[in-house]
Amino acid sequence: MADAAINSGGVPIAKCRLARVLAVLFVCVTAALALAWSHAKPMSQDEMYAFQTYSVRSVGEMVQVQRRWPISLDPLLYPLLSHAAMQIFGAGAFALRLPSLLGFLLMQVCLFFFVRKLAGERAGTVAAAFPALTATLYYATEGRPYGLLLGLYALALWCWQVATRDAEKNEQRGWALLGLTLAIAATINAHYFGVLLLVPICAAEGFRSLQRRRMDWPVVAAICVGMAGFATTVPFLKAAGAFRKNYYNAGAVGLHDISRAYRSIFVDYTQMSMRAQHLWMAALIAFAAALLWGCARAMQRRALRIPAAEWVLLLALAALPFCGYLLARFVTHSIEVRYVLGAAVAISAMLAVAIGPWLRRDGVFAAVAIALGVSIVGVNAARIQAAQCKSDERLASLVLPAQVKAALDANPDGRLYVQDMGAFEEDRYYEPDADVRKRMTLVYSAAEELRWNRHDTMALTAMHIARFTGLPAVSYEALRTRPGKHLFVLYHTGWDWTDEAFAADGARVRPVGRALGGDVAAVGF
Repeated sequence: MADAAINSGGVPIAKCRLARVLAVLFVCVTAALALAWSHAKPMSQDEMYAFQTYSVRSVGEMVQVQRRWPISLDPLLYPLLSHAAMQIFGAGAFALRLPSLLGFLLMQVCLFFFVRKLAGERAGTVAAAFPALTATLYYATEGRPYGLLLGLYALALWCWQVATRDAEKNEQRGWALLGLTLAIAATINAHYFGVLLLVPICAAEGFRSLQRRRMDWPVVAAICVGMAGFATTVPFLKAAGAFRKNYYNAGAVGLHDISRAYRSIFVDYTQMSMRAQHLWMAALIAFAAALLWGCARAMQRRALRIPAAEWVLLLALAALPFCGYLLARFVTHSIEVRYVLGAAVAISAMLAVAIGPWLRRDGVFAAVAIALGVSIVGVNAARIQAAQCKSDERLASLVLPAQVKAALDANPDGRLYVQDMGAFEEDRYYEPDADVRKRMTLVYSAAEELRWNRHDTMALTAMHIARFTGLPAVSYEALRTRPGKHLFVLYHTGWDWTDEAFAADGARVRPVGRALGGDVAAVGF
């Protein structure tokens, strides 16, 4: 075994125990930082959709929503876990995000055990710690399935490794096969792009079968039974298909999505200038070259004795953004970079293996552990502070200025209309004034959205929301026929088509003031 080789090479058992303690410490620090980050930021638009769905009264009602009027376009696993958490901890952001946090921590634990078999316990500790330094930690604080996906990817890798190493005399093989089956089925039912897990698993097992010149039928059966979990996603996939015809990013699939995916693993590049993005891309290319060089050297080290099939597993998973691009290009016709974050699991493992030989030296390991610890705390403290400042600024904008509140009170209509779906969801939930919150009303129009934005995603979402949430919503066509002035909050973004629609309809727009992060105007038709 790899551990035995490294231990015999000069790492005493007591020092291995220290590595385990450090691994546990890194996981605990990650949990604390993720909880602090989660507390610092309000729920996002997509989280609001999830919250409205998962906080319904019963599982049966939630299943009905997901099958008939979905607004959170995911299979059923994350909704079930989040709904269960809400039954225990109450309906709120903490319960909504808890499955993601636990998924991220599961990834760290599985990475430790997976890499320990590759390059020893010290390398396992580095592999467990490294994800907390990347931008993927954000998804431990997001009430969407991506943090859970990371944990399931790592669990599948570890279970496959345990099931295939020394298969004939492996006493742990039974639970590993069961774990592999459940991990595959759960990944597919956590997100539709979770099916990409089959690429590295099948590639590795196929390579292993060629090497052995025979099939390992228990492993093949575990993979196939796990794949059968796709059947349970079909009803929800069909319901989500209503959005597919005019989805907001349909057809916007290009090779740049591959580089965007790799960049998003390490940093939030969307907040950077183009020059900074280019510099980061150059740095990532250099990092990738160094990583591959280090792994190539590790392959040549006989002391590690890493099976070739496990290298296939890691390399195929690291290439997940390429696989995601192909799936989007030829099947789904849309993709977001967060769909392929599973590559971070392989990158963390490969980095730990690449530097594994240097970690045998006590001084090097101590320096790496200290650097990781300081960097994780420092970087994430800065992220938490930035999130808190942004949250404070956003919440402060929800207090209506006197002139806007007076105009709202004086308006016979008595409503405050918002067309931007994201602004409506976030502002209405966090609005401190109950009276203003009650008056906020969502405006939607499939025809106008298609006319000006070339999609109808927001209109479909609004119509589904009205079916099961009771939130106030009105069609633009109906509002246009009502006499008098109507107060609108206008955001002038790519999501808000009201400027164009008002101009085309010859509406009279009179500015009232700034509020809720937008311009409030009295509009008459």
